[in-house]
Amino acid sequence: MMKRAFVYYLFETVLLAVLFFMYMPSSFVAPLMDGCGYLYFTTACVMHSAVVLLVPLLLSLLLAKIKLQRVSAVVFITLVSALQLFAILDNMVYQLYRFHINGFVLNMFFSSAGRQIFDFDVVLYVKAIAVVLAVVAANILIWRLTKKLAESVSTKRLTLVSVPALLLISLFANGINAYGAFTCRPSIIKSARLLPYYFPLTANSLMTSLGFAPSTTANAGVDMSLSKGDINYPTSEINRVKLDAYPNIVFIWIDSWNKRAFTQDCMPNVYDFASQNVRFDNHFACSNGTRTSIFSTFYSVPSLYWDDFSTAKISPVFIDELINDGYDIKLYPSASLEEPPFIQTVFQRVKNPTIQGRGETSFERDKSLTEDFLKDSPALLNGKKPFFAFLFYDLAHSIKLPQGTEKKFTPAWDYADYSSLNNDTDPTPFFNLYKNCCYQIDLMVGQVINALKSSGEYDNTIIVISGDHSQEFNENHKNFWGHNGNFSKAQIGVPFVCHFPGAESKLYSHRTTHYDLVPTILHDYLGVKNNVRDYSAGCLLRSEQSRYWQVVGSDLNYAFIIPGDTILEKVFDGSLQITDANLNEVPNYEIDPVAFNKAMEELNRFYKK
Repeated sequence: MMKRAFVYYLFETVLLAVLFFMYMPSSFVAPLMDGCGYLYFTTACVMHSAVVLLVPLLLSLLLAKIKLQRVSAVVFITLVSALQLFAILDNMVYQLYRFHINGFVLNMFFSSAGRQIFDFDVVLYVKAIAVVLAVVAANILIWRLTKKLAESVSTKRLTLVSVPALLLISLFANGINAYGAFTCRPSIIKSARLLPYYFPLTANSLMTSLGFAPSTTANAGVDMSLSKGDINYPTSEINRVKLDAYPNIVFIWIDSWNKRAFTQDCMPNVYDFASQNVRFDNHFACSNGTRTSIFSTFYSVPSLYWDDFSTAKISPVFIDELINDGYDIKLYPSASLEEPPFIQTVFQRVKNPTIQGRGETSFERDKSLTEDFLKDSPALLNGKKPFFAFLFYDLAHSIKLPQGTEKKFTPAWDYADYSSLNNDTDPTPFFNLYKNCCYQIDLMVGQVINALKSSGEYDNTIIVISGDHSQEFNENHKNFWGHNGNFSKAQIGVPFVCHFPGAESKLYSHRTTHYDLVPTILHDYLGVKNNVRDYSAGCLLRSEQSRYWQVVGSDLNYAFIIPGDTILEKVFDGSLQITDANLNEVPNYEIDPVAFNKAMEELNRFYKK
């Protein structure tokens, strides 16, 4: 029985691999494929199939071990058939939505409102039943055929041939994927995403730490223009009017900036700046992590596009327009721009960029980037060209101050002791440490603001101060400390303050997001005449139109924020979690299928149909 089950497993591995391969012909990836890509995708299909079918195999062997031979066969055939039917159905879903079957689809399908989307004709039901019967019948037939084959092959020969072959295929597929991910080869990166819940090996950090750099010849012989073939960003050619003069632009971003630290007591310089300018009091980042939020801020599209834009080497419209308008672009990062690889995505067209601040600690690097900007500012402000500067502070993210630094807020921890945190921990001393860090950042930002004010160019400079995401201190009382943990206001709600030339001081309370920043600057200050939908998932900051069904997160873990700040979150394993604004579970929730379909159309708007 064990040998027969293993032979059956090998046959079904090939059959399921064929079904996985069928994702390719009708997909948007097919035009990008080359010989290397097809070799990789074929081995990936076999490897993924072999891994997925291990569970039915082991369960079958366990049942056989306890003398339930017939039950073992029925369970094996049933599970294999179910997985094959899933692959067929998932292929259809992926071609429609560009994501695999997950909690969103299941919630709609099994809800009473699902008929608004899944209203199938009788003929379709008949076809579906026919497919199910055909798959089950084929698997029963294969099971019967394996009996004689298992008897004719020795166990030793079967093991010596098949096991090393599967291991070799697995190693090869993972190795090629690691190579493709590191060199941004489109045919490898994009074909890997076709397979449902397939998470192959990558080794970017390891390769970089070993001193390797992405090869400039990795895509030799590949028409790289094809890698943009499925992407429609911007959706129309940018139409802009040449202006007589352009404003300087300064973005000051504070990593992990909690809104509760944005007070006159904690951050007096930024708070006073806000009171004199434009403040958006109901503002949200595009994600709860740095990589995804910075990407979405500069591209003004959801970070689910990261892999596709990175592979196709697409630069943000915002940066392109700055370059077209002759801006001098200066980067002042504290943490490295190589990890996350912003230097290969957001800032890929920036010449001679600064990669990282000087110093061993975040405090030292934040001070150095401030000093560098202050040193450069006279030349920038008095130069013949307008400039864009991006200052990115990290101290509120590291939450670590040098010994002897002033403790304005007490009692305060000396360091962030994450090992002692639980749902009953008093957050006060930890939050006071955090506020002490924000106070130090405020001193540095105050120097930057004063330099801009004293230059005589202040009234001709757009200044935006915000954060990539927030840092939670268990505000929801669900034992979340930090970020990247949920999509509540405690992790995506951030301060947002702007100085726009000629704009009066004003407080806005309507909901705004980071998606809105780029279109506002391009439309209002850089002469771009396109509809903002041509290049953005946002709208103008001053617009009071709804931002709901806002997508946040990454391709593996994302959510839609809908009216009432209810959170519809697709987690890593594909399941759906639905919570209110404070992370309390919402039982028996049924997704509005019409609204969901509209949201998906918006999400996929920057792909070609």
